Amino acid sequence: MQINFQQLRTIMKDSGIPVYRDSAPTSAAYPYIEYEFVNESHKRASSKVLRSMPLYQIAVVTNGTEADYEPLKDVFNDHGVPYSLFEGIPYDENDATVTQFITMVRCVN
Repeated sequence: MQINFQQLRTIMKDSGIPVYRDSAPTSAAYPYIEYEFVNESHKRASSKVLRSMPLYQIAVVTNGTEADYEPLKDVFNDHGVPYSLFEGIPYDENDATVTQFITMVRCVN
């Protein structure tokens, strides 16, 4: 199913996990979702842009395990949102070791 950006935001919020664009406040409790714009491609016909298709990176940031991104995966599956496989990347944030579980979603505007 193709979704637009507003639908993506609503679906992410339906997971019950707090959602932030680009970065969360330092006081945010884990887990939370951060999303950011990555790039945009176009559907063209006869040299005209018919649709813009922005790509968003979505990360579930947690100090827990992969079980923390299950609510997001569940709402994506319930709404038929196509997403890439989640990939876990550990890093340090605010003097704590956390994991970022990242996926990509392409929207259609």
